[in-house]
Amino acid sequence: MEEQLLLFIAIMPSRAVQEEVTAMKQYIADKWGPRHALKSPAHITLQPPFQWSEEAMPELKERLRHFASAQKPFWVVLNDYGAFAPKVFFIKPELSPQIKTLFARLRKTLETELHFVYDKKNERPFHPHMTLAHRDMPPTVFDQIWADFQERPYYRTFAVNSLALLRWMGDCWEVHEEFPFARK
Repeated sequence: MEEQLLLFIAIMPSRAVQEEVTAMKQYIADKWGPRHALKSPAHITLQPPFQWSEEAMPELKERLRHFASAQKPFWVVLNDYGAFAPKVFFIKPELSPQIKTLFARLRKTLETELHFVYDKKNERPFHPHMTLAHRDMPPTVFDQIWADFQERPYYRTFAVNSLALLRWMGDCWEVHEEFPFARK
């Protein structure tokens, strides 16, 4: 039986933002307990986790390489915090035309070239975010985290120059490969 990999596609922030976000996740874990968000590097999800066969990886990578090479770099602005209360606490990226366009183009490519099927009936709108705590965060802890972080504004920018394919390694997500955007 061929091995099924668990993957997702994301935007990765700069190393400096990665380190700051990881430190925030660690602070939340140390102070209140939720640790699940530490299983993945800081990212903005474009395509949630999906299964893909090991055998079909070359095709997926080639399609992503081709897609990315046609995209132009852009900036993401991270501006304070948001939530899908009381289950998810996150850093809010501003919803720019560039990130919306990237999402729409990627989705169309995945549908038309790689035969992804989206359930239009149960679909949620694209709401980019950089998760700080989720899954293992009780509602009472959410309120405490929200109150604590409202006291510390967060504003950063980073350049988006590539897409990342992340792979579940059994206990954490790792960047499997990055696909660079066009230079100009």
